[in-house]
Amino acid sequence: MNLPHQTPLIFAKNIVSQDENVVTVFCDFDQVPTLAMFIEASAQSSSAFEIEKEEAKIGFLTMVKNIELLNEITNSVFLIKVTKENEINNIKQFSFDAFDKDTNKTIVTGSFTIVVPNDQ
Repeated sequence: MNLPHQTPLIFAKNIVSQDENVVTVFCDFDQVPTLAMFIEASAQSSSAFEIEKEEAKIGFLTMVKNIELLNEITNSVFLIKVTKENEINNIKQFSFDAFDKDTNKTIVTGSFTIVVPNDQ
């Protein structure tokens, strides 16, 4: 995954599975993550949809909604499943679920929007 982030802000490590509209990414945090860290990791994971394109594009997280903490956060290793819900020009809407890698329990769920500037 080609991300413009630097350590320690790179949470999305590698793609576990991918099809046209759903990607699952292994995410590793250096501490027990906050909700904001899950949102960032999900946004980073959405870059997997761009992996086949020749040059990396920078996107801006513009909106998050319906973020829900479903279970206690006790781990620092997760699988994040991102689903591409809608794409209109340079606006991309996604939903996500974060699963504890050890227990497979859904910990956080929500949705977000990314805008990719036209000049890229």
